[in-house]
Amino acid sequence: MSSSSKLSTTQMCFQFKASFSPCIIFELFRYDIGELKLQLAETIHKTPNLFTGSMVVIDMEKLKASERVNFEVLKQLFLAHGMTPVGIRGGTAEQQEDAMSAGLPLTNIGKSMVSENAKTKVAQQVSVTKLITHPIRSGMQIYAKETDLIVAAQVSPGAELMAHGNIHVYGCLRGRALAGIHGNKEARIFCRSLEAELVAVAGYYLTRDEFPAMREQNGMIQIFLKNDELQIEML
Repeated sequence: MSSSSKLSTTQMCFQFKASFSPCIIFELFRYDIGELKLQLAETIHKTPNLFTGSMVVIDMEKLKASERVNFEVLKQLFLAHGMTPVGIRGGTAEQQEDAMSAGLPLTNIGKSMVSENAKTKVAQQVSVTKLITHPIRSGMQIYAKETDLIVAAQVSPGAELMAHGNIHVYGCLRGRALAGIHGNKEARIFCRSLEAELVAVAGYYLTRDEFPAMREQNGMIQIFLKNDELQIEML
């Protein structure tokens, strides 16, 4: 079940992706500056605290090779919303040259440095699961490297959970939960009570105001990717 208010991929000019790096990834699908201004303002208005002060990397990998981008205009648009563009990744030689002319160098920030085979290996051969039995307080960050994460306690607002594999929370899930952080699209998040500020799988995320309405939460909830869109369903 996904948020019905979201535009389809063909309508959207971009999407933000959560990243394990200090930057937010801005995946550019098509360059239409009028639509970009409207969609960016709407996205930031929903969760301003998520974006204000963030560094941004513009991902060109899904943009058509024939499209030209006015990077100076795009850079000023980010700055006007309190974000700092620091570079691009992907794109054609011509697009990269245009970006560098606007002071946006080519970068690998936010790009997983492991191969697709390594990602598959991590997904299939997970090491000993990391188990946390104490409450996760605000400001705490729990990281499960190359494994799943199980939290048998409450997760407070302002806390952050990150795992290469799946995340299981048997108390109330508040704060932020990011599973499959190195690109594992098969990862899932499971919880009994969902009150999180943000959930993400392989960088694809939903914020609290985008969660679908759920009649009750008496069972387990699962969060997973389907066709590159995050789904939230009861088990």
